Amino acid sequence: MAPTKTVVVLGAGVAGLSLAHFLVSRILPEQPDLRVVLVSPLTHFYFNLASVRFVLPGRGPPMAEDRYLFPIAERFAGYPHADRFRFIAGAATSLHPESNSVTVKPNDEAKEEEIAYHTLVIATGTSYAGGMPWKALGSTDQTRAAVAQLQSQIGSASSIVVGGAGATGVEFSGELGAAYAKKGLKKITLLSADPLPLEPRLKDSVRQTAKKELEKLGVEFVGGARMVSVTPAAGGSGSSSDKDKKDIAIEVTSADGKTKTTKTVTADLFVPTYGVVYNTSFAPPSMHSPASPGRLLQDPDLRARGHRNVFVLGDAGSLEPAQAVTAEAQARHLMKQFRTYLAGGTIETYYTPAKDKVMFGLTVGPDRGTGQVGTFQPPSLLIWWLKGRYLGTNHAANYAAGIGSSNGAWPK
Repeated sequence: MAPTKTVVVLGAGVAGLSLAHFLVSRILPEQPDLRVVLVSPLTHFYFNLASVRFVLPGRGPPMAEDRYLFPIAERFAGYPHADRFRFIAGAATSLHPESNSVTVKPNDEAKEEEIAYHTLVIATGTSYAGGMPWKALGSTDQTRAAVAQLQSQIGSASSIVVGGAGATGVEFSGELGAAYAKKGLKKITLLSADPLPLEPRLKDSVRQTAKKELEKLGVEFVGGARMVSVTPAAGGSGSSSDKDKKDIAIEVTSADGKTKTTKTVTADLFVPTYGVVYNTSFAPPSMHSPASPGRLLQDPDLRARGHRNVFVLGDAGSLEPAQAVTAEAQARHLMKQFRTYLAGGTIETYYTPAKDKVMFGLTVGPDRGTGQVGTFQPPSLLIWWLKGRYLGTNHAANYAAGIGSSNGAWPK
């Protein structure tokens, strides 16, 4: 039977790639009229969760690339029904839900392609402004080059200022502190717009713990600091010579919030960890959330608001905080519901208010960490055991291969 239904998955991150593997390995054998198209600008799955560690050059060779970059197409070649799977290395440029079609621009072709879909899954995730490799860039080659450049800059700098004290900024500063500041090799400074690091939604005790752990690693934390300018522009050579040093103007607000002063911090390298961009510009404005700019409206069953054959997973959606753990949970839920959905049945609700419970863990260097589960603050040793030892690289290959994760295999 020739395929008559096409499921298009946009994005090959934790959610999109996992779902595509599930569809090809579990659903295609049962549905001879179905085919799957996976679209991603990257030819490789990029395990960015460990980027705060593998961008450090270290004393020896950097972390091997095959621990965080995995070819996508070859992971699908061995499936029995691979002839009904297509991988397009490219990006969506426009979505037309009224005609059930999406326009895709392949990386290696000048001409765009219109793809009709029976079902669309948007899992396009986020990227970072300024070409920082905390998330994938526009292509695998660009991502690879950005990692190499940052490794070189860190290696040559004797003083580094990290801008932004969210989870990425804290984890990256912790890695720098453990590798360099604690040993007196480099001066590391972390700038935070808030008086404490991390998000205000977390308990103050969790945020205080992160600050104390950073300071134990020799990282200077400057709270209430807003970066005004970097001269010359950030992203230079990273050389430690005086002529290449950067003057970073920051505005510091007093603890009582009544006074503001401007001062200049001089460093060889400024590394921003802010500027998240949601990769959803291809979607029509009507699908975007007014309350969460850049994110797409999701119903509690993970469908796009007003579109019964369009699902949104992970960072692209507005239901939950943009975290890998929520992207994986949403992908798992849709896997469990997909057979029912294709049969025209009622799929179960994913999101309830109970899911607003905080689930958060981060490392502060390779040996310490902090987090929050509900109102409970797990001990540092537990965070280290679950996350800090490998930052997920011990099971990154499983994501790429469609086997599952540390939480277990994907649903059958």
